Amino acid sequence: DPVPLAAASIGQVHTARLKSGEKVVIKIQRPEIAKIIKQDVALLTFIAGLLEKYVPETRVISPIVFVNEFFRTLSFEVDYMIEANNMRRISENLSTFSEVVIPSVYKELSTAKILTLERLEGIRVNDLAAIEAAGIDRKLVVATGARAFFKTVFIDGLFHGDLHGGNLFILPGNRLGIIDFGIVGRLSERSRGQLAAMVMAVLTEDFENLCYIYAELGASDRAVDYEAFEREVRNTLAPYLGLELGELNAGKVLIEATRIATKYNIRVPGDWMIVFKAILTIEGMGRSLDPRFDMLGMGKELIGDLVKNQYSVERLTRDLTWVAKDTASLLRVLPRQLRSALKRWASNDFALEIRSPELEEMRKQVDLNGRRMSLSLLSVGLLVAGTMALQTDVGHKIGDYPMISLIFYAVGSFFLVRLLFRSFQ
Repeated sequence: DPVPLAAASIGQVHTARLKSGEKVVIKIQRPEIAKIIKQDVALLTFIAGLLEKYVPETRVISPIVFVNEFFRTLSFEVDYMIEANNMRRISENLSTFSEVVIPSVYKELSTAKILTLERLEGIRVNDLAAIEAAGIDRKLVVATGARAFFKTVFIDGLFHGDLHGGNLFILPGNRLGIIDFGIVGRLSERSRGQLAAMVMAVLTEDFENLCYIYAELGASDRAVDYEAFEREVRNTLAPYLGLELGELNAGKVLIEATRIATKYNIRVPGDWMIVFKAILTIEGMGRSLDPRFDMLGMGKELIGDLVKNQYSVERLTRDLTWVAKDTASLLRVLPRQLRSALKRWASNDFALEIRSPELEEMRKQVDLNGRRMSLSLLSVGLLVAGTMALQTDVGHKIGDYPMISLIFYAVGSFFLVRLLFRSFQ
């Protein structure tokens, strides 16, 4: 069909039919889009650099790193073979979910710029009138989507990163169809465990533990003021205390806590923000279909099992095995490294260099005070010289005053005013 079924910034989608009669959709990339993206990202990088240089408060979120991550994501999006691979892997991970349908990819009819997919014909999840007319079991569809999402996030660590009403369809038989896997999130096993513990802290209203988990992520350039951080999190999230799980917007709580964490120089991984955004979106869509939808309640058992798994005998044994391997490697190289260090220490040209941000700041302050002292002495000296020059009759005069005296006064006054001005900056 020459008329696109859908259009977006990177490409557009057309319906088609294969010679064998199968209905498909063809996702086609816009011409020169990779070049346009590079130009746009170059501009964003320039702006991000200005932000980091002139707005120190933005450094904790690392605008340049953020832009680079954005460019990396877009680079994956413009390679449709990566999207095809994402679809295959997530489809395999959800193979036990018969109610979830992910389109098949026609590899022989796909390239990096053209993606040919099985066509899903259903009702968009945000078309409430059509859903009502079709007699869809809303609760079943919502429960299916929530369980599948939690499974991909907390068990597989590979999940759809752009879930919204346009990418979800309700198919015949109360099945859920998912499309557009250009953006996916990836979580390491450690990140999945931390995220699960964080969600459990929200479920149990344990905001103290929530703050500890955030603090474990680490500060950008200095220690976290933990007491102030916990106090602000508790005060900000206090309105959510006591709400039923079905009334609690977990995505909003997590995003709000992340905003506060950023304020206290805690950097949250980008993929976590994708998860929080997805939770927020899914909760909104779920409650539009089922007002009593309790997303976290559905995932509580799965998340609880994952947290328990962190302390299982199998997991602890595996972790101890890795610790033992690392310790053995360290013991092999430690004597050699120690011998080398002692040899350098015993040499005549050995020098110990100590670097500290506080010492560097102190050095700068001492240097600045020294320059100010020199400038103040110079100013006083010029003013004294100007006063002494008033007693001489040598040289030209301006009115009743010797020119040399006025020059000394002018230059001395200039340096003095400059010194006073800089002292109050």
